Amino acid sequence: MSSNTPHDYLETSHIQMLDRVLQRAGFFGPESKVDVGVAREAAQYLLKLFQGGIDAEEDLVVALDARGKSHANGGDTPRQVRLEAVNRWADDGGWSGNMQARD
Repeated sequence: MSSNTPHDYLETSHIQMLDRVLQRAGFFGPESKVDVGVAREAAQYLLKLFQGGIDAEEDLVVALDARGKSHANGGDTPRQVRLEAVNRWADDGGWSGNMQARD
């Protein structure tokens, strides 16, 4: 649960948590292929939320996902983009559709 207490400084544990949130959303990490500027914007958004008192990891994940869904210029998180692509693939027949095309 968030404390709603503003954070004036970051501790190592805070930075690690923000890193985990960015990784979960697909903005950062060994598998990420996201533009540095896009990742920076997401990190700045999280930092503002954190400094404003939202300091629970799950709350930050939810806020980042909500930002992606509401962003006017397709600001979905990389994770949301991947899930949408998988859902479209499944709606189009998924694996079975690919197998039928080979026959």
